[in-house]
Amino acid sequence: MTELSEAQAWEILKPVCRELFELVNEKMLTFVSASESSGAFSIHLKSSRLHFASRGFKDSIGDVEYGDGRLRIGLRAGGRPGNVFVDLAGQP
Repeated sequence: MTELSEAQAWEILKPVCRELFELVNEKMLTFVSASESSGAFSIHLKSSRLHFASRGFKDSIGDVEYGDGRLRIGLRAGGRPGNVFVDLAGQP
C-alpha cells in the first residue's frame, strides 16, 4: 500500500467532484488520508457538503453506502477504481 498526499487525492477526485476546490476553500471538505493498493485508491474525507457526478467516459459512480454517519462511494475517477469514505457528522 502506498500513501497518497492531499494534492494527489484532489487530482483523483477532481474529475468526479464538482466544486471541489470551492468546497475545500470554504472548509466544507477536508482531507483525512489516502492510499493506493493494486491500482485502486482509498480516500478518507470529512465533509458537510459534497457534489459527486459522473462527467466523462472514464468517470462513474458505482455504488453508495451509508451508515452511522459515514458514507462510502465506490467510483471510477479518471479511469482509476476506488472508494471514497466520508465522515458526514456536521462541519469538518
